Amino acid sequence: MNQVPANTKTVQRTNQLPTNNLKEYLGIIRTSLLPIFLIFIASVVITVVYVVNTVDIYKTVTTLKITKPQGSILTASLMPEAESFTSDRYISNEIEILKSFSLREQVSIILLDSLKNIGDKSSYFYLTSRGQGNEDTKLSTKTLAEVLLSIVSINQKRGLDVIEIEVQSPSSIEAVLIADVYANTYQKINLDFSRRELTTIREFLGQEKEKKFRELANSEVSIQDYQQKGGIMFLDDQAKKLVEELSTYQAEKNATEVSLYSKQKAYNEIRTEIEKVDRSVIDYIDGQLSEPYFTELQKKLAEIDVQKDIDLSIPTDQKLKDRVSGDYQKKIAPLKKNYDEKVSVIRTGLLANTPQEKSMLYQKLFETNLGILTDKAKLNSINRILSKNEILFDKLPAQSIELARLERDRKSNEKLYLTLEEKYQESIVNERAQLGNVNFVDHALLPKKPAKPNRQLIIAIGALLGLSLGIGFAFLRNYLDRSIKTPEEIESKGISVLAWIPSIAELKELGSSQLEFIVANKPNASASESFKALRTRVMYSKLESELRVILVTSSVPEEGKTTVALNLAGSFAQANKKVLLMDCDLRKPRIHSVFQTERYPGLSDFLFSNVEIDEVLRNTRLENLKFITSGTIPPNPSELLGSKQMYDFLGLLKSRFDIIVLDSPPFISVTDAEILSRVSDGTILVVQANKTPIDAFLRTYDRISVNESHKFLGSVLNNFSIKTAYGYYYNYYYYYSKAEGKDKKKVKADIKM
Repeated sequence: MNQVPANTKTVQRTNQLPTNNLKEYLGIIRTSLLPIFLIFIASVVITVVYVVNTVDIYKTVTTLKITKPQGSILTASLMPEAESFTSDRYISNEIEILKSFSLREQVSIILLDSLKNIGDKSSYFYLTSRGQGNEDTKLSTKTLAEVLLSIVSINQKRGLDVIEIEVQSPSSIEAVLIADVYANTYQKINLDFSRRELTTIREFLGQEKEKKFRELANSEVSIQDYQQKGGIMFLDDQAKKLVEELSTYQAEKNATEVSLYSKQKAYNEIRTEIEKVDRSVIDYIDGQLSEPYFTELQKKLAEIDVQKDIDLSIPTDQKLKDRVSGDYQKKIAPLKKNYDEKVSVIRTGLLANTPQEKSMLYQKLFETNLGILTDKAKLNSINRILSKNEILFDKLPAQSIELARLERDRKSNEKLYLTLEEKYQESIVNERAQLGNVNFVDHALLPKKPAKPNRQLIIAIGALLGLSLGIGFAFLRNYLDRSIKTPEEIESKGISVLAWIPSIAELKELGSSQLEFIVANKPNASASESFKALRTRVMYSKLESELRVILVTSSVPEEGKTTVALNLAGSFAQANKKVLLMDCDLRKPRIHSVFQTERYPGLSDFLFSNVEIDEVLRNTRLENLKFITSGTIPPNPSELLGSKQMYDFLGLLKSRFDIIVLDSPPFISVTDAEILSRVSDGTILVVQANKTPIDAFLRTYDRISVNESHKFLGSVLNNFSIKTAYGYYYNYYYYYSKAEGKDKKKVKADIKM
């Protein structure tokens, strides 16, 4: 038996047990193995039931590649190419379209129509209202659209212009059907949207073309009418040259006006979107682009550019055109350099510290606004040249002016009409060739096995969760439990521990109340060894004074003080001491029950002088051990125990016995134990592991210390499970303390005798 000697109230241990955190944690787990196991089993059972009743979910994926739309015919021809949104932003917009209710509603209509042509509908879950728990109810388009939001997920592959449409359903066939219909519907909508833009452009060009065609026809009719009325038939060379220039300028003006109109329309749309986010950006761009230096650069560039176009239209020799173009390029280069530098500065200031999702939108607004100002500068330059030429035109001979005006209108209308006709034909081809921006990469495949649930993983997680909950419960219970569990807890308060008494499991095994007297009935048991060790430490706990009367008490009821008192007395008797065990619990006595005898006559009867001493002394199976029962329960136990008769009786007993062990009531409940402590030579405080509250124990110790501190021998930790708390000692302890089979049989035979 590995007990702890205690000579002082401070912790003094020669063989200190390990108390590090890991071993403390393992001890907590050992004490709660049963609830941990039950929680673990319950968690596993619940998980298994959940897994068994969980419906298999199949998953299929349709993969689409989405490309950014190209610039339109109109914007590519009549306005400078502007920076469009980034690919990621465009893909993000398309994902939102895929998630939109309008698209899901169209998908729902197609799915429900398709279901009408299917004979066996048992393979479908969501389309037959079983997803809403009622197979007989007809599913509405709106309801199915809401269902699609929960079972269809849209994801972009990172860094790629690829979108995955993932569908999950308890039916693999249904999952494939929904994925295909979803992808096809989106592709059709995308195609319609792409062609709608081109159709709008074609219609716009067609309207402008028809308008210019009518104006051209009217111009030709006007010339014919003029000539039929007897006007001049031909113009001189000077008039022809002037008419050619004016018609060229007029055609350029008309084209610039068309370009300006399209840019202003695009600008208004972008401006409306930006005003919802940050109005100050518009003011910043307008302020920067309206600076005098910048507007002057635009004006000069526009004038040179317009003049270059006119001069290049006059010569027919290519070498001469190249020379003229080179001369103009030299004039434009320094101005263009300054212009580009200024634009770069404005663009940098605009995009600095701007989030990525907004930068492209701001840049497009800037480029569109810049294009508008460029067209306006060009238009102003053309108007100035036209004004100058109009002066020259007005100086023509009177007979030539009317024909020249008509010829000028005809030529300008003809040039613009030819340009619009060319673009119109291109728009028709482009519209018919438009296949949309969505292409299939992978069609949905019929899944061969469920995607979820992963039953093995769920069971493993459930088991792990159950184990975690069980361990958590153990630690929580330990945290909330204020009872004393180990000797270390007592010693940490500066209170000595004389011994710890293991759980007397043999009592349950043999089923006899007399086995509570274990030192006599089972001397080889581990508990018997503990009481022998307690006897030794009690004998040597007070060397400076005689120790004859020993009081055994506890803090609260049912802590095993009677068992400790009985076996301590028996162990002294086995050491050839004349020992008396006296039941001083005059309220709820137990000694007579342990020895299966009558309670009276006993202590109270002798103190009332009703019997002689020899009548209350009773023998036990141990030769040196006698006991006195409580006797008749008196109405005033405290006064009786504190009486002179009790004091004289103890003096008489000391003359007959070497050791007197007093079994008393709990210390806190009544004052009996406190009274007895004054007439005893030493007090032992019994503590039951996992039951005695630490607060009650400390209060009892404080009261003992205040009254008779020098008489306190120490505490005894009763019903302590060494296997649970110190598992690494258990095997050795059990090996040396267990009774052999033949000894066990011998004990049983002795009991029967």
